[in-house]
Amino acid sequence: MTKKSNKGLSSKTKRFLLIGGGSLVILGGILAYVGYTNFIAANINPAIKKDTYIFIKTGSTYDDVKKMLIEKNILLNSSSFDFASTLMSYKSNIHPGRYLVRPHSNNKNLIRLLKSGVQIPYKLSFSGVHSKFDLAGKISQQLETDSAAIIKTVDSEFFKSKNGLDSADVLTFFIADTTAFYYTTNTTQFMDDMKKISDNFWNEENRSKAKALGLTQAQVSILASIIEKETSKDSEKPMVAGLYINRLKKKGWKLEADPTVIFALGDFTKQRVYNTDLEVNSPYNTYKYEGLPPGPICIPSASSIAAVLNYAHHDYMYMCAKEDFSGYHNFAKTLAEHKLNAKRYYAELKRRNIH
Repeated sequence: MTKKSNKGLSSKTKRFLLIGGGSLVILGGILAYVGYTNFIAANINPAIKKDTYIFIKTGSTYDDVKKMLIEKNILLNSSSFDFASTLMSYKSNIHPGRYLVRPHSNNKNLIRLLKSGVQIPYKLSFSGVHSKFDLAGKISQQLETDSAAIIKTVDSEFFKSKNGLDSADVLTFFIADTTAFYYTTNTTQFMDDMKKISDNFWNEENRSKAKALGLTQAQVSILASIIEKETSKDSEKPMVAGLYINRLKKKGWKLEADPTVIFALGDFTKQRVYNTDLEVNSPYNTYKYEGLPPGPICIPSASSIAAVLNYAHHDYMYMCAKEDFSGYHNFAKTLAEHKLNAKRYYAELKRRNIH
């Protein structure tokens, strides 16, 4: 009987196992390297030092997204993003929206974010805009809402009739609030949300306050638009509103609001109104015509409208910017007091060589 050898594996088999084991180690190293470079390593351009927003439009393809990231110089290595996107199935999961990209992020985190569809909403900024064209342009810069569609809507007789407005006061439909909107908001959604904001603001209590003032909702917003341009200080707005309401109530008095003259002139870069400016023949020139202008001179914020409805009761009839240039005003009951306030203010203008 022949006995089996107990000498173990042959040298040939050992070499095979060594080569195979070494190959596995090398393969593992390669896979680890590929995984690290394509998924874990930072792939945001190091030149980007702070949080950056990117926008993916509705209907975008993967190629559109990749092109946008390259054009904005977001990616350090577009090939690794392409590779990771394939393995993470992002190419078939494109979600439009506004996304926040953080510095030093990697492909894995970026693609997870974009696949999630979790947008960062806007707190829309459009208080103080002067016209429907300004509004449409401002909104279309922040949302996917089409500017032409906004203008078409507010110009339509159906819209104006439905909301009891005309061409002059149509912008009183809008209230510049702090409501958040998603980038993908379309025109219909935007207008519907504006209607909700208006309805929520004009509740029974606020409608009653407007009625007590003897003003329509549109007229309250028109006066609020003047307040919006007179002062940026929310704490002072009820005082300014009270002054203009005093003028409205006093027979023979005009509002004489400088911002309405600037609106009539159409030069919104003007910092000061001169006597020659007061001659402009426009229904918006409240130095020339009594009462409120026919429409708002801007879209007021909710705080300015609230200031009119909750105006400060006082006897002031005049106001002048404070000579400390703090943005606040000195108020006066008599013309003599007002002239002293104005004298101090114009003296400071001269001292600072401001013309």
